[in-house]
Amino acid sequence: MFAKEELTLMVLVARLYHENSLTQEDIANRMNLSRQKISRLLIAARKAGIVKTIVLDPNPGDTFLAEELMSRFSLQDVVLTSGEYLDSTHLREGIGLAAAEYLQKCLKDDQLVGIGWGRTLFETVNLLRSDRKNFIDVIPLIGGLGDISPFFQVNELTRRLSDAFAGTYRNLYVPAFIEDSNVRENLLQSQEVRQVVDLWTKLDVAIVGVGHVEFQQVSSMFFVNHITPKKLTLLQEMGTVGDICGRFFNAQGKEVNPEMGVVGIGLETLKNIPNVIAVAGGMEKVSALLGALRGGYVKILITDTISAQALLIEDKKGG
Repeated sequence: MFAKEELTLMVLVARLYHENSLTQEDIANRMNLSRQKISRLLIAARKAGIVKTIVLDPNPGDTFLAEELMSRFSLQDVVLTSGEYLDSTHLREGIGLAAAEYLQKCLKDDQLVGIGWGRTLFETVNLLRSDRKNFIDVIPLIGGLGDISPFFQVNELTRRLSDAFAGTYRNLYVPAFIEDSNVRENLLQSQEVRQVVDLWTKLDVAIVGVGHVEFQQVSSMFFVNHITPKKLTLLQEMGTVGDICGRFFNAQGKEVNPEMGVVGIGLETLKNIPNVIAVAGGMEKVSALLGALRGGYVKILITDTISAQALLIEDKKGG
């Protein structure tokens, strides 16, 4: 008999190895585990009957839980992956894997697809298999940043998503946050930027991450390096809990302080896209996810079971 933690790791490693064709060394580096540990998990997975012709997950997503989320928040679809016993890094990989599988089943030829940024989205595009030729056209939903962190390099995420489907893509060469309104407006009116921005209203699918905002740990916040202290204080006073593509909202999903100098898709524009897929999870994201769901910005949710349960509990509290 295996502990549930070991079973969850077995499933994740087996799927990365057998379904996504990663080498044991790749998996070891990705999960910060030894190659010997990966090998033992794969052997144990075979002995346990998890790996046959397909990978069998002994902790599948809860169908009732998914249906309750769909009903509560008027969602088109919910995809859940097991979130028990996984640390934040492995949880992002598990959610990213579920999202990659969903995209490979659901994206269709000639669709115009927009993509945001974030750690889990980065995992998603890296876990896509290049065996589907759907010829999608992909565009960024927000400008870029000077950060080294690859999960905020939205043009790179755009390229990788397009490449996985043998599609086409366009880059958006403009900063995500521009304080000077005149500079921002001039950039938005340039032909190259205008061509991308105009397409935001024509999207068939938007794939987004959901960021969370914790003011009690402002020094570790991503936005502290890109938004002035004055505006951070204003966001806090307005009850901000999260963002999608740099557009902030409160616990009830209402947009707060729209004049942030953001070059990114607006929340109202997002609402009008037929398929908005949010890929995010973890207990630290629950308040932000709940705000996004209450605001109606999400139509398809891909998350973990623990976060899903917390969303329903918190929504019942009405906070």
